[in-house]
Amino acid sequence: MREEKIAEALAIHTERRSVGPVAEQMADLTEEEHDELASLIGVADRLEMRMQPVQASPAFVRSLGQELVGAAEQHIAKRRRRHRIAVISAAVAGAVVSIASVVGGIVVLIKWLRTRTEARQASTA
Repeated sequence: MREEKIAEALAIHTERRSVGPVAEQMADLTEEEHDELASLIGVADRLEMRMQPVQASPAFVRSLGQELVGAAEQHIAKRRRRHRIAVISAAVAGAVVSIASVVGGIVVLIKWLRTRTEARQASTA
């Protein structure tokens, strides 16, 4: 719990939200915790003053851009393949259903013709 309070107060300070929340956090701390937080805030402030802004090199930016474009192209190609597979699968399924319908129709027609022929033969006999 103690470390969480100190960490939260330090995070608020480093994010530069406002002084109010840090003061609230410090009010709940013991003298030892207050000293530790003050020391950490001092270290954070000194580090921030000495840190220089870093900028990525143009070569890195170009390389990253090419990688991202390549990854996007691969993703698009994969999506197109999956779509093509889905369309072909649906077409095959439709063809199978159509063929089954034709075969079923032929079977029904043959049975009807046999029944009709048998009925004629029975009536003439």
